[in-house]
Amino acid sequence: MSEPSQSDTITRNAKSNLAFTLVNLPEERRRHMAQFYAFCRIVDDIVDEPVMNDAERHAALDRWVQIVTGAAEASPGIEKEVQGLVREMELDPAPMLQLIEGCRGDIRQVQPKTRQDLLAYAYQVASCVGITAATVMGASDAARDYAIALGYALQLVNILRDVAEDWHKYERVYLPVDDMALFGVTLQDIREQRYTYRMRQLMAYEAALAEKFFGDAEEAYVALSVDDRNALIPAQAMSLIYHTILEKMQADEYRVFERRYSVGNFRKLWFLLRARIGTVEIPFPSLADWPFLKGNDEKKES
Repeated sequence: MSEPSQSDTITRNAKSNLAFTLVNLPEERRRHMAQFYAFCRIVDDIVDEPVMNDAERHAALDRWVQIVTGAAEASPGIEKEVQGLVREMELDPAPMLQLIEGCRGDIRQVQPKTRQDLLAYAYQVASCVGITAATVMGASDAARDYAIALGYALQLVNILRDVAEDWHKYERVYLPVDDMALFGVTLQDIREQRYTYRMRQLMAYEAALAEKFFGDAEEAYVALSVDDRNALIPAQAMSLIYHTILEKMQADEYRVFERRYSVGNFRKLWFLLRARIGTVEIPFPSLADWPFLKGNDEKKES
């Protein structure tokens, strides 16, 4: 048995929702998605790497720009895997480069002032991931609108779920300044984890935006061809998982300072099955193709 690739190891160790859904893909697609996921994971982790200073973080991201564009020769391991993926699949590097720049912005994060600022960030770090992931999973260019809308939705759920963690680990706030002012929520409220009526109203306001993008994504999904929907089963499972996390927060009135909302593995498997069944037409073997039934038919005829 061959040693697992670096991308396989990174994907397996991450234990993320996306990595969980990749079991549905054919072997080659799964390998390619593991390579792409590992790239996304590494780029994101560079920004939060505690042993690096800001200059080292920027340099590490610059290196990945060179790898993605082919401007530098890749070293063995994950760099070679990612560069090979881009070349083998002839991927448009633009979304991957936008992801890098979105992550770069978190090195010295500036709180978004408006929703437009927030969505511009979400586009880079989530929708651009979705655009490339859809291609790697085998979907056509028609899936672009779906990937963009779903990226927005997933990132907004992440932001809502991680309000406390983002502040306490990194002193980052992604809730827009204007929206916080609209509901009278201050940075001090977030620093001191004040669970107030105003905070709940702000969270509900942002949750409604996430719901809007989940709806946009679903509308785009059902309009896709059967082949595209089949290719995007892992993405649709992600939609179900994250929408459930959003529903949990809503039902619990956004107690994000007290707990981190998640979905268990058994339920994730169920969502993967639901995504597979969903609106996707799955070919089912003819009864004549089942050997034990074929044998029974022969007995009846004899």
